Amino acid sequence: MKLLDLKYQTILSESQRRAHPKTEDIELCLRVLSLASSINRASSTVLNEFGLSEGRLVLLFLLSRQPSGLSPALLAEQAGVTRATITGLLDGLEQQQLLVRQNNTSDRRVLTVKLTEAGHELCEHLLPYYIDWLSDALSHVPQDMRQRLSSLLSKALQGNETPEVKVEKTHSPPLPGTLQRSYMA
Repeated sequence: MKLLDLKYQTILSESQRRAHPKTEDIELCLRVLSLASSINRASSTVLNEFGLSEGRLVLLFLLSRQPSGLSPALLAEQAGVTRATITGLLDGLEQQQLLVRQNNTSDRRVLTVKLTEAGHELCEHLLPYYIDWLSDALSHVPQDMRQRLSSLLSKALQGNETPEVKVEKTHSPPLPGTLQRSYMA
């Protein structure tokens, strides 16, 4: 049974080789990363069937709730992506003929993004399908264990509105001068 992706096995092996005092904590973190990576890969496979990415899916669902449309800036904010990223996502969905960008007749600087009929139909079909897929992603884990896992993950993320891990550089040794010049320039 493979508990870690190969890349994470390599990192764990190196921490064990160096006899790091918190190897168990490292392994736990790498297991969480492996699980997240596995779910993400499977999700990508499901969405690829529809020519979508997770980012495009989120935009479709946001637009499906707003028949009058949304501005690209508001879409970026609600999707949690940059304005630069939103442009590429919108370009792809527009090429798939799932949305249109419309200029405001009274102010050409104002742009509204709306779903096409095909975009609405895809959302109607895809939302229940994808939600069912998500609900089954961990169905092999007994219900009581899923509840415990959910509780533990909530506890691990407690105090964060979004799951962000704080990075502190207190243990980072200074790089040798030659590395600083080549990697830090």
